[in-house]
Amino acid sequence: MVQARQWWDHGSSASAAGSDASALLSAAIARHRAGDANVDALYCRILALYPSQSDALHLHGLVALQKGLTDQALVWIRRALRINTAQAMYRNSLGEAYRASNQQDMASQEYRRALALNPSYWEALANLLKQAPPSPRLSAQPPLQTWLWRLRVPTVSDLITMADARLLNNKLGEARLAYRAAIAIDPASVQAYVNIGAVASRSKVYPDAAVAYRRALTLSREHAGAWNNLASVVWEMNDGPAATRLCRRSIVLKPDHPDPYANLGYVVRSQAQDQADFASAEAQCLRALRIAPSHVSATNNLGIIHLDLGNLVQAETLFRRTLAAEPKHPDARFNLSLALLKAGQLKEAWEHYEARWETGQLPAVAPIGRPWQGEPLQGATIVLHAEQGHGDTLHFVRYAPLVADRGGRVVLVVQPALKRLVAQMPKVATVHGLNEQFPAPDFLCSLMSLPRVFGTELDSIPSAVPYLFPPVTSIGKWLGKPLPGAGLRVGLVWSGDPRPGLLRANLTDRRRSMTLRDFEPLARIPNVTLVNLQMGAPATQLDAPPAGMRLWNGMGEVEDFADTAALILRLDLVITVDTSVAHLAGALGKPVWVLSRYDGCWRWLQNRTDTPWYPTMRLFQQTESGNWGAVVERVAQELSMLAA
Repeated sequence: MVQARQWWDHGSSASAAGSDASALLSAAIARHRAGDANVDALYCRILALYPSQSDALHLHGLVALQKGLTDQALVWIRRALRINTAQAMYRNSLGEAYRASNQQDMASQEYRRALALNPSYWEALANLLKQAPPSPRLSAQPPLQTWLWRLRVPTVSDLITMADARLLNNKLGEARLAYRAAIAIDPASVQAYVNIGAVASRSKVYPDAAVAYRRALTLSREHAGAWNNLASVVWEMNDGPAATRLCRRSIVLKPDHPDPYANLGYVVRSQAQDQADFASAEAQCLRALRIAPSHVSATNNLGIIHLDLGNLVQAETLFRRTLAAEPKHPDARFNLSLALLKAGQLKEAWEHYEARWETGQLPAVAPIGRPWQGEPLQGATIVLHAEQGHGDTLHFVRYAPLVADRGGRVVLVVQPALKRLVAQMPKVATVHGLNEQFPAPDFLCSLMSLPRVFGTELDSIPSAVPYLFPPVTSIGKWLGKPLPGAGLRVGLVWSGDPRPGLLRANLTDRRRSMTLRDFEPLARIPNVTLVNLQMGAPATQLDAPPAGMRLWNGMGEVEDFADTAALILRLDLVITVDTSVAHLAGALGKPVWVLSRYDGCWRWLQNRTDTPWYPTMRLFQQTESGNWGAVVERVAQELSMLAA
């Protein structure tokens, strides 16, 4: 879910150049305080329209300071001061920029100037107190005791203002302390609780954020922003139904605000099971855009819905529109990559696909070794590591020998269940599990970044199969077991991994997974022996199969993917939903039929029954979301002809 903007009570220290500038600046400040990493694009947009908007200049400088670009920060904050010399906040920020560039005397001087402009400016005093003793040339300045004597006891408003400034500078710990100090003075301060929730949300401590928002709502049930932000938090805590209810509550309280509509559209789409759900999600995003035509989250979310519906032109247009407003928007870049991949425009797509690391959905990778960009390796060791699911690893490990051909000593780091299988690949030096220690390499690259490095396009996909080979021990294990039945031996997988603790993964799995009962028509086809390949909780459906269905089940003796691969080699065909087994069978060069959900994965492209990734694979895609019956009917017809 795209995190909602936090709603704040805030003001600008200088009047805007006009109502448009004020609106843009208010939106930018709200997004800055909510932790939007791409807010600088909006400051730049404001400055393009209003070059003398001092607040925008100042905040643009603060963003540069947060990024460690101290020279740029000094330039922009000085420009703001040339326009408005009487702003204590600007002086304090200039002091922070000087401090970051190790100009301690200059920093102290600016903190003192800020205090001269506003003797009750607590933040400037706190910064000054942290500085080293001033140089002799500053000895003529009033001593700190003078400001301490002149300083009045801070009000709740003072503390919230100071906390807001800390939050803008990404000093989350200090901001949290100041908000809590405000609550100590006034336990009924709704805004302090809302802002504590914002700090916790930015820190990804979602339970604490939920507690703070709920406390604010105990004090003020009509705070629409708190309801909306609580919806974002409970979504991150894997409670989709609650997020839906909270978005709707926010809409009732403030029907003219776009944020809850945009978030509700995202939540409904993510839980969609049929066409009606997708239509409802689209309607919510369109409502947000009627209120605010340039609303970034609503535009991006509407693009996701069109991507799911297969409207690739509309999806691409919406993602590019989002990026025109915020060029570094990581979610829009990643979503654009999916639309382009599905449309077969691979070369540009791989570039945008790298934005997946910026979306916050993947764990960071330890910075060991230099990132590999395709240069000759000349004997250097390179680690190619897994990053997502088992199927993704099986799909892209095909590139490992190509990396070795560039002169590298290839080390694979994969999920433990894949370790024995991929260790059989040619030109791979060693294999480690993701949970194991290994020596630091010269270079590092994700398996899923390799198509970009190799410039893979539709006509250059490395599609030779097989590229995976089970170990001899596993082959021997299954060769020694007689399989029952005669005719075609067909392996079945009807469900993915539910992962109930991961809401996004669980909701996708609900759309791609079937039940064993859905496969009942296959049991009536003569000359076919069904073999179970299903593992995990869905395999318990074997305890009560449909009437007349018999499956041979040897999965109790399967230890890992190497064993599953050896069993698949003894089959004539695999029929599976879109899971890791589909990639495994394809990589082994075995015939495999994949039953794909309506909003199918990008790798299967659009409106195809085959795939350039796996020559032995056929695709059977839903034509209507949630309707597996028509898909199974087509599969049964094809299987009957094959068996005959």
